[in-house]
Amino acid sequence: MSRQGDRSAETVGTDELVAQLRRLRARSGLTLAALGERTNYSKSSWGRYLSGRSLPPYQAVLAFCRAVETDHERVLALWEAAHRERARWTVSRQHRQVVESGSDRGTDEGEVLVPEPVNQPSPSPPTTSRDHVPIGLVLGCMLCGLGVGCLFGVWASRARD
Repeated sequence: MSRQGDRSAETVGTDELVAQLRRLRARSGLTLAALGERTNYSKSSWGRYLSGRSLPPYQAVLAFCRAVETDHERVLALWEAAHRERARWTVSRQHRQVVESGSDRGTDEGEVLVPEPVNQPSPSPPTTSRDHVPIGLVLGCMLCGLGVGCLFGVWASRARD
């Protein structure tokens, strides 16, 4: 199958979702700016979502349904279908890239090719509050030390007199 055919297979679910989102927005009369204000997603994000350039996050679709005052079940069902289609297309594209790159060393019958994971930087270990000394604590200790030093100096000078 050609890459264009693969691409159109990916967009079937997304196209249905985008068409439904556009219809609902048109029916509500909301502009992209008003939609952005009501959903806490930017105007440019809604431009990308409603043009089909990117799939909106689940929470954005929920917020959209609240903003246009519509039942979210049908829209979320379309979102789930689009999400599954995109995930399937992504996996097949990764598999095709593995095969095209020559990583396919041949498999025995019954073996399945699994694309190698893309090297990503390992996440930094989570930090705890014990890893960092709060600056207020350090400054407080310094001020206490300074105060004690001043009091000791005054006491020592009076003791000499």
